[in-house]
Amino acid sequence: CYHCKLDMKEGEPAVYAERAGYDKFWHPGCFVCCTCSELLVDMIYFWKNGNLYCGRHYCDSERPRCAGCDELIFSNEYTLAEGQNWHLKHFCCFDCDCVLAGVTYVMMYDNPVCKSCYMKNHAAV
Repeated sequence: CYHCKLDMKEGEPAVYAERAGYDKFWHPGCFVCCTCSELLVDMIYFWKNGNLYCGRHYCDSERPRCAGCDELIFSNEYTLAEGQNWHLKHFCCFDCDCVLAGVTYVMMYDNPVCKSCYMKNHAAV
């Protein structure tokens, strides 16, 4: 078995994945996504760099995912903030919804707030 490295016993079911090549076989329970371990026997699978992927995790390996909407980001313009990727329009002020990409902001209770809203709503007077 390509996954668990145990011998395949004669007569036991085996999964063959054409995209992986003719020399690889898996026990049905070992044919899983390398990221989430989702069982892929009856699912669409992807093969990349010697690993099996479910659809979600294959796509995650190809494109970043927006922390705001959980959708893949296909645009070449997006922002990286607070250690996560965001569509430009989704990284915005928690108070007024203005876009924060490339401007100064403050994190208030794990939410980004623009400088203007911070001064107006949160700063001590």
